[in-house]
Amino acid sequence: MAEPAAVTLNPADLRRIFASFTTGVTVVTAISDSGAPVGITANSVTSVSLQPPLLLWCLSNRSSGLSAFKMNAPFAVHVLSEGQADIATHFARPGHQKFEIDAGWQANPVPPRIVDVVARVDCQVQALYPGGDHTIIVGEVLAVALQALKPLVFHGSRFGRFVKAAAGSSHDVWSGDKDAWI
Repeated sequence: MAEPAAVTLNPADLRRIFASFTTGVTVVTAISDSGAPVGITANSVTSVSLQPPLLLWCLSNRSSGLSAFKMNAPFAVHVLSEGQADIATHFARPGHQKFEIDAGWQANPVPPRIVDVVARVDCQVQALYPGGDHTIIVGEVLAVALQALKPLVFHGSRFGRFVKAAAGSSHDVWSGDKDAWI
């Protein structure tokens, strides 16, 4: 198998390289200092720890919603379902009133909740770290909710859906090899 071709490091190439990694799509919600709802599309969400339960995500330092994510502030991560690309696009656009649309969200409880999602993870900010032009936000997981829906995925700067491999070619990573995972 051939090695990937090396490229000169520049922002456009780096963005293209990062876009080659398939991710899930989330909307993170919180409440600003003024009490207004905040919603941000993010695909930088990842698990950190099961004990204690932690996740992290990264937010641009230029985001108008950054001030909502202070130590101990509540936030929710919503894993979008395959029919919610319009919601992902809506919350990805900067500089507009994101909660003025009827996108299936609930103002209460705090933080706002998006409905019909694959999963919701309620968190509280546990740590904030500088990460170049982003802030790395670590959240302590307080509660979770899960529905049997298909997820929205993102690859090559496009939305799509997950399709299982052909029968007989899949491997359940959580069965049989449990003791092998470190």
